Amino acid sequence: MLAHIELASATHKPLLRELLCDYLAESGSDSDYPYFDAYWEEVESRWPYLILQDGHLIGFAFVNTWSASGKGTDFSIAEFYIIPNARRYGIGRDAATAVLRTHPGLWELSVMPLNAPAQEFWPRVIEAADGRDVERIQSDGKTIYRFVISP
Repeated sequence: MLAHIELASATHKPLLRELLCDYLAESGSDSDYPYFDAYWEEVESRWPYLILQDGHLIGFAFVNTWSASGKGTDFSIAEFYIIPNARRYGIGRDAATAVLRTHPGLWELSVMPLNAPAQEFWPRVIEAADGRDVERIQSDGKTIYRFVISP
């Protein structure tokens, strides 16, 4: 049941947009995602990843360089999604760990307060990826994690 990550090409945009719509609906947002196309236009600061299992698309990760804390960062998890029937098998943890290890450096990610599963998920991922110097910041109701992933 191992998953792997792959940088998404422009040909994957329709599949990712469909998954993004599912993600936004699940999170209670009915708005559009204004940064979607930027992941293929700003290739020096945005990385769209497919999460695949047995050749099937089961999720995505959007990585960028935006700092939620305002302190600056090398990389940030902007969005992360695993389809519901692929959850709770460790696939998401393994995929998220792979994404973090692909980009060594200073990371940030923020978690919304009402997203209890994410509040449990991300500390486990950071630990699994051997994150160090972990800082947990409360800001505007969100929890922001800052940490370092070594090469």
